[in-house]
Amino acid sequence: IHPHPPPAAPPPAISSPAPTMSAPSPTPSVSSSASSSITVQGFTHQGLTVEFECSKTDAWNKQHSLLVAKFINKTDAPLYGLHLQVAVPKYVTMEMKPPTSTTVPVTAGSSTKLVTQRIEVTNTMLGTKNLMLKLKASFTSKGNKVEHLATCSGFPAGQY
Repeated sequence: IHPHPPPAAPPPAISSPAPTMSAPSPTPSVSSSASSSITVQGFTHQGLTVEFECSKTDAWNKQHSLLVAKFINKTDAPLYGLHLQVAVPKYVTMEMKPPTSTTVPVTAGSSTKLVTQRIEVTNTMLGTKNLMLKLKASFTSKGNKVEHLATCSGFPAGQY
């Protein structure tokens, strides 16, 4: 008779922290979904790959997204005079920052410091229309001026 009541006391003690533990869990999952990012391929052309790391910076504003363009140089020489132009549909507002560099070094391994460019977009028709970017990149590769036009529409529907 004595051993049974003490074991009965710990289960409530064990189960009482469980609701407390499960209560805060929605908050981290919201913040993790807000800070988790996805990568969307922009284009690859003559050794330059552009991909966008997309994340939600404002938990309170689902229409607002941060796109960080990452420039990857797959050639064996630096790319110079990098210039990226981005056009968005009328229902998207955009603010672009200059790239961290206009010279893209050869991207070799994780030690290479990637050239990036921040683009903030607000999709006012989120859920109705998808984010789409028209890209125009220009750079010089081994003395040759390169221009490339691309459309990037690989963003998850209803999210960006």
